[in-house]
Order: sequence, then structure tokens, then C-alpha cells
Amino acid sequence: MTKRRFSRRSFLRGLGGTAIALPFLNASIPGAARAATGSNASNGQFPKRFVVFFHPNGVEPDDWWPSNDSSETDFDLGESLAPLRDLKDKLLLMRGLEMNAVEAGPGGPHQNGMGGVLTGRPLQEGEMVGNDGSLAGWGDGISIDQAIAQKIGQETPFKSLELGVRADSHGGSRVRTRLSYAGPGQPLPPQNDPRAVFDQLFSDFQTDDGAGDTIRQKRASVLDTVQDQFKRIQSKVSQSDRERLDRHFEKIRDLERRLNQNGMNGDACVKPSRPEQRDPDNEDTMPEVMQAQLDLGIMAMACDLTRVVSIQVSNAVNHIRYPWLNSMGDGHALSHAGPSNDGARQEWIERDKWHAEQFAYLLRQLDSIPEGDGTMLDNTCLLWVQEISQGNTHSHADMPFVLAGNVDGQFRTGRYVEYGGSKEHNDLLAALGKAYGLDLPNDTFGDERFCSGPLSSITT
Repeated sequence: MTKRRFSRRSFLRGLGGTAIALPFLNASIPGAARAATGSNASNGQFPKRFVVFFHPNGVEPDDWWPSNDSSETDFDLGESLAPLRDLKDKLLLMRGLEMNAVEAGPGGPHQNGMGGVLTGRPLQEGEMVGNDGSLAGWGDGISIDQAIAQKIGQETPFKSLELGVRADSHGGSRVRTRLSYAGPGQPLPPQNDPRAVFDQLFSDFQTDDGAGDTIRQKRASVLDTVQDQFKRIQSKVSQSDRERLDRHFEKIRDLERRLNQNGMNGDACVKPSRPEQRDPDNEDTMPEVMQAQLDLGIMAMACDLTRVVSIQVSNAVNHIRYPWLNSMGDGHALSHAGPSNDGARQEWIERDKWHAEQFAYLLRQLDSIPEGDGTMLDNTCLLWVQEISQGNTHSHADMPFVLAGNVDGQFRTGRYVEYGGSKEHNDLLAALGKAYGLDLPNDTFGDERFCSGPLSSITT
């Protein structure tokens, strides 16, 4: 990630937008036709954002999947997702997505899942040893978060932000600990220390007093100039061009209204305090590290420092305990316990509920930041993933993926959609790519053998 020096004024300018162009006109009038330029915000739209949330080793299916589902929109969230019940209308649960693409190459199930869940491809050949003794290399393609970052992250100081919470614990740097890929064999390591994340994002951050008022005054000046331009050329163009100008000016009036509402003026962007020094790989500090990472990721998006964030909790090795939940078992072993081991099962459910609480916090915070007539959550999509569906089976069938947010109306949330194993997870990745305007070869993402096109049933 490239580090740049910037101030509140610079990103207020990016968020607020001052490049407002006249539309292309048919008439050959010098200066009448202007090319539209600027950021998403300057075109009357708020930036789209994308967030990946990961925790390892699958879920307990009986307590994860909804019950009493009489229809797609009438269902009860399971115990594991109980912290999200008041946010059900923001969620899109999909059952019956198969992750067959990751099994088409070398490696064990945990290796396959980590390297393929976001790339949609099997692993490269290599010498990294899996938990079952299998050998494999790195993931063999760009991950969906990085493909989206290439599309929407060109104007931000950081194209993407990879955050970890004990993501290297007991595993170091190998395929079972890496989620995001810049390309084939190019894993991106997450940053596990919130202090280092803060220094990367905010060490050069400067708050300029009155910057918001200055930007609003500049906007008003620019809008007045455009209004004068309209008046000068209206009498010199054809009737059809006058109608085009009128329509464009109405859009600018709407843009002016939205720019002056909370959210786009940058008021939500505040320099956070530098996190306290904590050991990022200590089980006793894990909740504080998680909180700090979530807050830094949210503020990075609120300040438009980045529009793509991944948050990786642990890794597929996952030999960790959760003492604050009184869950003292080894995470990997807990996930492997059978349904008859009620103690291990309940520990696993409590951990899933804690993960759901963190995901719910993300949603609530994004939903509390106004943007125009909605909130930042309305312009964001969050994807919650694991590398396998269930620990004791190591299966890649029936993957427990969750979407949240509709990224400017792209997805129909508040639903529980069942596919019965008829769709591949690459179809979901393709749908995400399409929602963010990616140029998808043959309308697919990842290994084309396992993608029939964007998952249309989840879109509007």
C-alpha cells in the first residue's frame, strides 16, 4: 500500500467533489461540451465500499442456519447469529453454495479453502504441508476483494486495507494463514497490530479547523459558476440541447442538496486516538485488538482513505483459546468435535456468537454514518466467509456465507435463499464483481469450470 501525506482538506475535497461538468451537447459551441471528470462523489454518487470478514474452521450448522423459514423473507436466525437478529433486514443468507473449485487441485481442505474462498481457484503446486500431510502452494489467482480494489480503490490513498486479529498465530506465513491475493502466488499479509495500522493510516493525518466550511463555500462558488455557464449558452443551443441542459441542471441541484447533508461533507471523519500498546498475539488482549481493528477499518472508510477492507480473525490452523468467553479449548479441536460432544459444541457456538457480535458492530457503526438520504452501510457490501463449512467433516459443501448491506441497491437483503447445492460459490464471487462494475471474462470469476455466471437471484 502506498503511503501519502494528506490533510482533512484534501479528502474533504475528494468526498465533496468540485469538478462539475456540462453535459456533451450536439451543438458545436466552443466550451459547451465538457468531459465529466472526478470521483464517484463528484458525479452525484457516494463511494461504493467492500468489506470481507473471516473466521476459520466452519460453523455448527444446526445452530447457524435459520429456522421456521416459511419464505425467503420470513425466517428466524439461529442461535449462532442471535446478535444479528435486529439487523435481519440488512442480511442475505445463502444456503447450498458449493465450493468445488478449491478442490480441483493440490492440498488439504483447510489449505484449499483459505487459498480459494476469495480467488475461486485451486491452489498452485508447492511444498507447504497441510494438517493432513497434503502438499500445496499459494492461491492461484487474484481474490475478489483485490479485484474490486483495483476497480474502486484508484482514488484513495490506500487501495485496500488488510487487518488481522491473531491472523498469524501458530501459523506464520503460509497458505493456511492467508486470505487475500494480489494475483497468482501473491498473498497479502494482514497487519495484526492496531498501532502499526494507526501509524500507517493516520501518522500524517492533520485536521484543518474550518475545512468543512471552506469546502462548502467552494462548492457554492462552483455551482454558481455552472449556473452562469448554463445561462450564457442556453440561447445559443437547439431545443433538444436546452432540454438536456435543464435535465443536467436538475441533477446538479440534487447533488448540491446531497453534498450539504451530513456524511458527504466529511464530518464523520475524525482522527482516532492511537491504540494502546498491546501484544497482538496474546489471547487476553484479543477482544481489545479486535475492537481497535474494527474501529480503524471503519474510520479508514469514513475518511475515504480506503474503500476495501478485509478483517481476518485467526487462521485455518486456529490453535487458540477464547478465555473471555471461558472457552479454553483449542479452536481447531473444538471444530472437529462431533455432535455428541455437547461441551465442545456449545463452546463453538459461543465463539460463533462472539464473531456475530463483531459483525453486528461493523454493521451498526456503518449504519450510523449518514450519507445523503441513507447511511454508509447503504453504499457498502460486507461478505462473511469461512474456509470450510463444518470442522468435523472438512466439507466445502453448503458453505455458510453471509452478505450484508446492498451496495447502493445491488442486492436484495432481508432474505434467506436456499440453493440445495445447485450453485457454485464462484457464482457469488461473480455477482460481487458485477455489483462493483468489474469487467468479468465470460461473465465469470475464478475458475470458469466452476462458474455459470453471476448469482442473479440475490440481486435486485
